[in-house]
Amino acid sequence: MNRSEIVHTPSRRSDEIPGRLAYSVPEVAVLLGGVTERYIWKLIDGGQGPLRSFLLGKRRVVYHEDLDAFVRQLRADELRARAAVAEAA
Repeated sequence: MNRSEIVHTPSRRSDEIPGRLAYSVPEVAVLLGGVTERYIWKLIDGGQGPLRSFLLGKRRVVYHEDLDAFVRQLRADELRARAAVAEAA
């Protein structure tokens, strides 16, 4: 069998390792629907904001799971607010 006959199949499943582990501030801005990078920096706010991040070399990045948790929390807050408005009406 020569090298051209060898077929390499991926050994990992997509649910085991995400495609990306972390995103830069500009990437997070795009992923959140095109908000500004300045808005993302406000969300990070030096570690005091609701969006967790860390330094990777000289770049500030947001871990995939932290971004996912942030978006899920936003959605849960919105659903609670809507439910409260519906109860008050």
